Amino acid sequence: MCGLCGIFSEPDLWNQSPNTDANSLRRNRLIQINYLQTILTHIRLRVSDVHGVNYLLEDFKGNQKLFSNLHELWQSIEELTGEPLDPFNNELLQHLERGNNND
Repeated sequence: MCGLCGIFSEPDLWNQSPNTDANSLRRNRLIQINYLQTILTHIRLRVSDVHGVNYLLEDFKGNQKLFSNLHELWQSIEELTGEPLDPFNNELLQHLERGNNND
């Protein structure tokens, strides 16, 4: 499938009830993005929604990666930063404990 078709396809997610409405899906997606943003600000990256189907990861130099799931996110982080994100990094854990989004 080409990238353009992928934007318009509906994702089938394992964690969604068949009875979930569009507003709930959108709200949950924005909550997920907010959580990701809290983590990513520590390594000077940002994430945004792309048409409710994909995500865009950007660094502050203008480099971008499009991804559609968490597995691809971790790969994209490594491609943009040149190293994997260590969830046990002391600085990251302190950043999260402070709840600081503006390092």
